[in-house]
Amino acid sequence: MTTPAGYDLDPPTEARLLASLTAAFDPDTAKTLVTLAARKMQRRNLRTTDDVIKATEILMDIGDRLRVTSRSEKIRAVTHRALHAAVN
Repeated sequence: MTTPAGYDLDPPTEARLLASLTAAFDPDTAKTLVTLAARKMQRRNLRTTDDVIKATEILMDIGDRLRVTSRSEKIRAVTHRALHAAVN
């Protein structure tokens, strides 16, 4: 999934979510949180933009600091999806 020219927005991925969570938490906690969200979704990993959005929604319910980080990533993912839809 790509965004229109002129937008410098990386696609939402599990790695991007993990990097964002690692900036707010330690790497082990970040990995555990992503794994927890994926398992709750009955997935081994997050493959699509919709997966990332759903994972962020799950994570937002866990706690305040996590809510802020997850909401930021959800906004990025929803924006990316909307820009992609505008191209098609």
